[in-house]
Order: sequence, then C-alpha cells, then structure tokens
Amino acid sequence: MHFAPEVAQALTDRRTAALAAVATRFERLRQLVADAHTTEVLLVPLPATRVERWRRLSEEAEEDWAYIRKTNGSVLATDEPSVSGRQHPAEAVAYPEIHTRLVAWWLIHAWRFVDLFEDTLSSLGQWRITVAPVTARALIEEVGCFRYEAKQVESAWKTAKSTTEDMDRPLAVHDELSTVLTKAGLGSRLRMSPEEARAVNVMTYVKKLAKAAGQDQIIDWYDWLSDAAHPAFGARIAMGSSPARHQSGAVIVRFYARRPVVVHAGSKVGADFTIAHYSADTLAACGSLGLNLLEQALLLVDDFGLTTGAATLTARRYWRSFSPVKGSRACPCGRGKWSKCGHWWGGPSPSVSLVAGSESTDLDGRA
Repeated sequence: MHFAPEVAQALTDRRTAALAAVATRFERLRQLVADAHTTEVLLVPLPATRVERWRRLSEEAEEDWAYIRKTNGSVLATDEPSVSGRQHPAEAVAYPEIHTRLVAWWLIHAWRFVDLFEDTLSSLGQWRITVAPVTARALIEEVGCFRYEAKQVESAWKTAKSTTEDMDRPLAVHDELSTVLTKAGLGSRLRMSPEEARAVNVMTYVKKLAKAAGQDQIIDWYDWLSDAAHPAFGARIAMGSSPARHQSGAVIVRFYARRPVVVHAGSKVGADFTIAHYSADTLAACGSLGLNLLEQALLLVDDFGLTTGAATLTARRYWRSFSPVKGSRACPCGRGKWSKCGHWWGGPSPSVSLVAGSESTDLDGRA
C-alpha cells in the first residue's frame, strides 16, 4: 500500500500506519478467496403426492439418490451421494447440503468484504472522496450484517453439535441450521418481499456492531459517511477546506480542490478532511473487525464439515470439502493436529467474536 505524499499528509501518520497494518492482514484473505469457487446445494422437500413420481423418474434415469422420509410423508432427497453416502442416507441428505450452504454464505460475505475494502483503500489513495465514503459506509453495514448472521450460525451449530441421539441427529441438525441459512440467504428489504422474508434493518446491524465492539464512534462515522454518500452536507464539504471568516464577520471563504491542499486566502484557510478521515478510520477499524470475524467464522464452517464428514457423503466437490483424518495428523482446517481441533460430536463448538483469535491459523492455499 502506497499513498502519494500529499494524501499521506492529509490522512495523518496515525491513520496511514493503521491502514498499513490492516492491509497486510487483508492481503492474506484476498489471496485465499481470489480464485475460490463453490457449488451450493438446496434441497426442496417433496410432498407425499409427488414422491412416487420422483421415485419412478429416478429409476428410469438410473440415478443414485439418498433420502429421508419425514413424519408428514414428504421426502427430503439428494442426488450424487458417495459410496459412504449410500450407506448412510440420512447423513448424506442432511450434512452436504448444509455444508455447501455454509461455505457459500461465508464466501459471499468474504468477496463482498474484499471488494469494499479494496475499493475504499483505492479511493482514499486516489483522493476520490466522493467514492470512499460510499464504500466505507457499505463496509460498516457488511461487517455488522456478517457479525449478526455469524452469531446466529454459531448458536445453531452449538445446539446441533451437542445432539447425541445418532438416529435423530441428521434431521435435527439439518433443521437447526437450515432455518438460519434460509433467512440469511433470502432476507430482503424490497417492498415486494413477504413479511417473513424481510431482512433486518441495517441500523440494527450498525448499532449491534458498535455495541459489541465497544466503539460508539462507529455510529458517528456511519452518520457522516451516509451524509457524504448522499447529495447532502457531507458531500458538499468532502473536497472543501474549513471556512475562513473575515474578522468583520461579513465574508466567509471556503476553498475547493480535487487534491488535498491547504491554501491561504487573506488569513489561512485550514484543511478540512473530515470525510476522508472518517472513511480512513472506518476502513482501519471495520477492516480489522471484519477480518477477525471472517477468520473465526471460517473455523465454524470447517468445524461443521469435519464433524459431520459432509464432504465424504457426496460425490460433489466444492470449496473447503475437507475429509476428517485421525490422531496426531495435521487437521485439514489448518489449525493444528486433528486430536486437538475438536471436530467431533459433543466437542466444543467454535465461537465468533470481534476479537482476533489466539489460536494459530494457516488458511492459505487450502481451497
């Protein structure tokens, strides 16, 4: 990361140092997800009236399926089970679907975070102060939303992982996680959206993020950045100096420029970089918070996949489709030995917080 001297001076040494530190961590994430791709599977319950037709069609096509019959007569079925999946049909139906959805959920947030971080940093470097507050504001919303959803996933998986009844476990785990992922994936604020699919108001994300981080200034930054993102006062002053008033009070002068400069107009007209500073402060703070969340949430996704053995139950390949190992071998999640990572039923489930984890991680190249 390199800023032109006048940009670095305008942002101040403190801010450029903070941005440099978070940009170093960010590069690791960017490389991890740059070429990642995955497949999401979504199973639609077949009502009892359609089960016989599905069975006939699958037999005619000589397709392999695994399925669960629910108490109401409906069937939840998946194609392309592996050899192991055919031997354990309930697990083959429940676990790969949820794991592919968890992986897609994480990647979508990671890609959005990467784009917003990069664009905000680039806009600051080019002194595009009309753009930086727009993407910085969106970054606050993204980190707030991801934290909100990740905490729900964390809670659902903690409950599901503690399930001890083998016979009932697959469907119970599926229902626990599916509810959370469906709401996260389909939530919308469009006027046409039904009430049950209404997404959480974005200010809820912002306020909860500020409270959890113990940084009330996040709300102030969001207000200023919103004002600058709209054709309002914040946008008007984004590339202006602070006002200089004649000693008589009769004249006020404000200087505008496309670059960060300080000029003299009779008396000195001070630099007013309020919007640039709030954009930079947001990028440094929410960049760090978002990276912490993404790292810990990926551990959550991997824990589900390795505890359930989801990837071994399907013939489909997808991102983070790791297979469990044994004993002292290195765990596929990249965080140490298998025997210490806790990927087993009844074991501890990972938590997600805004504080950087203390465990050693090695996520690079494990796609």
